[in-house]
Amino acid sequence: MRRCARGVVRRIRQATRGDESGQLTIMIIGFTVLCLLVATTVMGVSAAYIEHKKLLSAADGAAAAAADSFRLADTASGDAPPAAVLAPERVRGVVVTYLERDGATVRFEGLTVSAATGTPEGRTATVSLAAVARIPVVNFILPDGVPIEATASARARLTR
Repeated sequence: MRRCARGVVRRIRQATRGDESGQLTIMIIGFTVLCLLVATTVMGVSAAYIEHKKLLSAADGAAAAAADSFRLADTASGDAPPAAVLAPERVRGVVVTYLERDGATVRFEGLTVSAATGTPEGRTATVSLAAVARIPVVNFILPDGVPIEATASARARLTR
């Protein structure tokens, strides 16, 4: 009876081990796939964020250049101190020239100067740029890229 019981116990142990073989491999593969998905997502979001910051830097430079393109207001009619005045068409022209000289048209894919670029009240230059960011690794999912926009403003003023 003991021999029979030992044989049964031995067969149960072997059967139990056989049923669990490969379970760890499946778990390792699952965690590996999950880690790769997380890493790809972080890489894509980081790439879009960095491209946005680069576009924002270009918009800041263009806004500063546009704010420096002021003309002096006519002060002959009163005792008002001289003031800086910006013209919307001049702001837009300076922005386009700045972006060409800076090489931003080459660095950014699909770079456009938005219609919001100009001066709302004649003293602040507002620059809105739009471009396309390419995301690494997942280009087949997002073949057109991710559209990004950046807006910057700079105020023209005279100081002593």
